[in-house]
Amino acid sequence: MKRIHLVAGGTCAALAVAAVVVFAPCAGAGPGVKGAAPTAEGAAAPKAEGAAAPTISPAAPVVVVNGKPILRAEFDRAMNAYLHNFRQSTGAMHGKVSEPNDAMKAEVLEQLVDRELLYQESLKFPVENKDGQVAEELAGIQARFPSPEAFQEALKNDGLSEEGLRDLIGRQVMVRHYVEGQMVPTVKVTDEEVGAFYKENEAQFEEPEQVQCSHILLRVAPEAPPEAKAAVRKKAEELRARCLKGEDFGALAREHSEDPGSKDDGGDLGLFPRERMVPPFATAAFALAKIGDVSEVVETQFGYHIIKLTGREAANRQTLEEVKGPIADYLRSMRLDEVVKGKVTELKAAAKIDVVAPHL
Repeated sequence: MKRIHLVAGGTCAALAVAAVVVFAPCAGAGPGVKGAAPTAEGAAAPKAEGAAAPTISPAAPVVVVNGKPILRAEFDRAMNAYLHNFRQSTGAMHGKVSEPNDAMKAEVLEQLVDRELLYQESLKFPVENKDGQVAEELAGIQARFPSPEAFQEALKNDGLSEEGLRDLIGRQVMVRHYVEGQMVPTVKVTDEEVGAFYKENEAQFEEPEQVQCSHILLRVAPEAPPEAKAAVRKKAEELRARCLKGEDFGALAREHSEDPGSKDDGGDLGLFPRERMVPPFATAAFALAKIGDVSEVVETQFGYHIIKLTGREAANRQTLEEVKGPIADYLRSMRLDEVVKGKVTELKAAAKIDVVAPHL
């Protein structure tokens, strides 16, 4: 059964770990049926506010926290990570953002100060086998790259040496050890609180009707000439006729389908709710009445589809017993965020923080 996806606030992710800004290359998703309809072009990038900032050396401090400088190079890496995550979370709406505005810069600077304060506090609680943990995490990062050369190139692009990366990972290990050892044990969630949350948020646990289908996709561009589209549709009609005569749908999909995400599985798309698919596909899939029914040829922006119904699950509400684990995890995460925020506020009140470069 599909599980709920409760997402807690991002304080611990943002504050309780030191940012290791090295990203393995990743491929974009293809245009298959799985996914939403095409999105609009990204909005124009927000512009930096105020007058142009003076050039600051990467080795120059931008803020000093209890005598420990945070360098411009660290700020730039954190800013790049912030923009990357901002684009990922907002999708096409702000997909072309390239220049941070003053509010973004201030937020990143505050995050760096908060992380430094947590790191300084974590030094009071040494980590056993820290070097071993650092080596393990470094190996995991390296494994995300296709070659040692690609890893070194990523380090160069981020303005990091391997030793600098080890230091960042070490800080992350320290802060995580501190949070897990000193803060996590203070966070408690009772069964009564879990039950109350479930009752107050019952709508979150509703699951819509879902169907399981296989499909055969023959691609053709929406702007293709009519004769080209007609030829592809004719082939689709012929394949549908073969399905109706009893030929194995999965075998036909593996041989003819042009959806790389499903063809090797015989066209199987798994269970999906109506809103996951583009409207023409969803309408046709959910109109199929009996297991084994095959649709007419369906046209979408990806081409022509033949759809076979292989399963159906009615709409239902998950029970408290089914979701009490995820609810408890969510509540603990939210409360841990508050504990971390409270500790950072306490540390700030006692800290000496000098912003050296207020106009980045």
